[in-house]
Parts: sequence; structure tokens; C-alpha cells
Amino acid sequence: MGHRRNLDKFVDDTRARQHNIVFPDTVRNGRLADVFFWRGSPHPTLVQRIAAWMFGLVFIGFGLEFFSFAVKARIEDGFSIGVVVMVAFSLSSVLIGIRIFRNGFPRSSVPTQKSN
Repeated sequence: MGHRRNLDKFVDDTRARQHNIVFPDTVRNGRLADVFFWRGSPHPTLVQRIAAWMFGLVFIGFGLEFFSFAVKARIEDGFSIGVVVMVAFSLSSVLIGIRIFRNGFPRSSVPTQKSN
């Protein structure tokens, strides 16, 4: 009887661990990660901090690299609407990267005050 109890505990534990990899839970977990990257958290864990810093740096690096392509195109071809689009795209990528990178730092939570 003890062997059956251990097997049931093992099966239940395995099912609990697999909840994050089946369809409805993956959508919820993905949404939670997206919300963290965009809005941040007052007290992010170390893993969240590192992930936010890495994603933020990737966006910043991508934006700066794209900006260098825009500058090169401006030098070679002159001013065009394509250069403006590339600069706008690179600037938005850098700004998004800065926002995500900033969310990797803890921030103080400001208590809300009720007015009577």
C-alpha cells in the first residue's frame, strides 16, 4: 500500500509541474511575462532583473545597430523617406529597450492616499 501512495504522490507532483507547459497556462504565463517587461514590478526577483536587463539591452543594441544602418544609407544615398523610417524605427526600439531595462531595477512603491 505504501508503494501505491508513493506512486500517486509522484503522479500528482508530475501533473502539478506540467501545468505550466500545457495550453491555457502557457498563455497566462506568457502574458504575465509581457506585463512584467512593460510595467515592471516594485520588487523584481533576481531572475526577472537579469531577464529585463538582457531583453532591454537586446532592444537597445538592435536600435543602435539599425541607426548605424540609417546613417550609412544617408551618407551613401542621401536623404530619403527610407532613412526617416529607419531612424524612427531605431529610435522606438531604443526607447522600448530603455523602458524594459529600467524595469529590471527595484523601485519604491508609493502608497496611495485616500482623500476624505
